[in-house]
Amino acid sequence: MSSSLSRTSAEKLRLAKSVSEVHLRVLRSSEDLALSHKMVEGHKRVLKAYGINKISSFNSDWIGRDDVILIAAMSADGERVLAGTRLQSGPEPEGFPLYKAVGEMDENISPWLKSIIPEGTIELNGMWNSIELAGMGLGVEWMVQSAMASMSMLDLRNLLALTSPVTRKMRDRMGWKIHDEFGDEGYFKYPTEKLRASIEHFIFPDDLPKSVPEVKVFMEGIWEAPIGHVMHFEGPKGKLKVIFNFSI
Repeated sequence: MSSSLSRTSAEKLRLAKSVSEVHLRVLRSSEDLALSHKMVEGHKRVLKAYGINKISSFNSDWIGRDDVILIAAMSADGERVLAGTRLQSGPEPEGFPLYKAVGEMDENISPWLKSIIPEGTIELNGMWNSIELAGMGLGVEWMVQSAMASMSMLDLRNLLALTSPVTRKMRDRMGWKIHDEFGDEGYFKYPTEKLRASIEHFIFPDDLPKSVPEVKVFMEGIWEAPIGHVMHFEGPKGKLKVIFNFSI
């Protein structure tokens, strides 16, 4: 995705409706099949706006699986999905979306995944954000941090993601690292010839000290109250209340 907003995107952002309350649900895909489908469609809509019509995370064979975790930002009335991502893994490298995307581009990815899968490994993928939340000044960081917080609940050690270069600042704040030993000094031509992607990695709890204090406070708040934890954000469109509900 582009590292800067186009004029069209900037205009949409300016005109985005304000949202006063959001409910962040973290649950298993098997608990809500309808929500799983809505998240796939939401992701497709966002990427198609950037001219990306095919990507590995569009695959929907994970829907209904008990081992796939959804992270969904819902409107207060529960009718609309405003942002989302999912956590997905498998007993073999082929079960990871990043492997399906770039695994054949580097023969070293498969043995590396095989070595860390037994430790408890999952991939953060299929992430998207709505123009409404972007207009409130809320990016995707809070979904990433929610995924990081869920690692202790799911007994996980490794959290992976296939990301674009624009996430570098966010990655550094959260204590993630890029695997520059893969691809072309860490980069793959994906999902198009003109775009680049990298494999990033967060190890829990080893990398937590590398995170900035705000990230640690965020995660500690969720650990203390996984159901009903409330946070307040303030952006260009006003104040936003977020209520968290982890049911994993």
